[in-house]
Amino acid sequence: MPDYSSFQLTDKIAIVTGASQGIGRAIAVGLAQAGAHLVLAKYPGPRMEEIEAVKREIEGLGRRAEIVITDVNKVADCRALIQKTVDHFGRVDILVNNASWTGTGDAVDVTEEEYDKTFDATVKSVFFASQAAGKIMLQQPEGGRIIHIGSNFGEIAFKKRAIYAAAKAAVHHMAKALSLEWAGKGVLVNTVAPCITETESRKNILERPGYREWATQEMIPRGRWNQPDDLVGAVLFLSSPFADMIVGHTLMVDGGWTIH
Repeated sequence: MPDYSSFQLTDKIAIVTGASQGIGRAIAVGLAQAGAHLVLAKYPGPRMEEIEAVKREIEGLGRRAEIVITDVNKVADCRALIQKTVDHFGRVDILVNNASWTGTGDAVDVTEEEYDKTFDATVKSVFFASQAAGKIMLQQPEGGRIIHIGSNFGEIAFKKRAIYAAAKAAVHHMAKALSLEWAGKGVLVNTVAPCITETESRKNILERPGYREWATQEMIPRGRWNQPDDLVGAVLFLSSPFADMIVGHTLMVDGGWTIH
């Protein structure tokens, strides 16, 4: 197990949305390994065994973990997530806005439903969860940290991802805008932006003929795409006292994709 104790997050209270698998799961477990207690936000519906397994893993590390069923598309659920965290733990130190949704296809074929679903899950949810957390953090003497999970496509254009790229660009800029209002009171908002990451939802893309060669030889100087654990260090750093003067920043964790 990695030694994350130097990040000084012992007994911090952290919320991770979309925590049942992939990037969200890796971040939640990483925060627990660094000493934090977790609130795990899970979309309502099946596959509860996945989030329950994450909870058990965190508790096995000697940390506390609570599951809160949350549809991030609904403002009331975003607010309830924060309130339930305060009711249970007394405060909110870290919010990681990880949950999102995206489709892939030509811009001329995007439907209003797909557009709304992407922006609701990726932008509206991030704003209203941040707003609710910010109201609590602004009252705390130690403030708090809000970290959005963005995307390298929020910085560069990419075919067939017009709506997703626009939504992630909004998330990146939102961190800057919120920081202007809140940083002076100790609430720091930043973004971690990965390139494509090997998760269950991306297998259909990663397994396309020729994709590996194109991505790893032409687009990513590092020579490989992300694994979920590659995001953990960036999130822990931005959550820690070592990032006290990093404000409204987008930290690229993309193997160099955006340096082209």
